[in-house]
Amino acid sequence: MRHPFYSLANTDQDGTKVISAGADKQAKVLDLASGQTMQVAAHDAPIRCVKYFEAGGTPMAVTGSWDKTIKYWDFRSATPAGTVQCQERVYTMDVKENLLVIGTADRYIDVINLKEPVKFYKTLQSPLKWQTRVVSCFTDSQGFAIGSIEGRCAIQYVEDKDQR
Repeated sequence: MRHPFYSLANTDQDGTKVISAGADKQAKVLDLASGQTMQVAAHDAPIRCVKYFEAGGTPMAVTGSWDKTIKYWDFRSATPAGTVQCQERVYTMDVKENLLVIGTADRYIDVINLKEPVKFYKTLQSPLKWQTRVVSCFTDSQGFAIGSIEGRCAIQYVEDKDQR
C-alpha cells in the first residue's frame, strides 16, 4: 500500500534515512541504502508534519497531527515519549536546537522549549489575517518566521525584549 505523505525530514546527518508522515496516520523511517521501512509513529488522525531532532544525543522525531496533538518519538520505542494537546489541528511546525514552533488552525502559534517538551512556553495568535501555512525557526533559535495562505509573512521573537 502506498504511504501518502505530507511531510519528509532527514533523520541523520549523512542523509541515508528519511522520515515521512501522512494521511495514513503513520510516520515511517526509510533506510535509503537497504530500502527497508519501519513505522515509528502513529496518531488518531492524519499526521500533517514531522521533524527530526536530537535530545541529549538520542535521535527523536516530533509529529504534529490533525488529532490536535504533537507527539515525541524515540525510535527505540513503539509508544510516544511524550504528548502535548494543542488547541487546534496542527498544520506546520519547525524545530531548531531547543526551540519547537507549532502553527495550528485558528492561527494559533505555540512555542515549546525542548528542555521542557510537554509544556507550552508561549502561545500567541498569528499577526497575519489568514491561515498559517508555514513556520520556520531562525538559525539562532531566537525567533521564527510565519507564512500564511495570503502570501504574507511575519517575524516573531521568542522573547518580547528581542522584538525590534
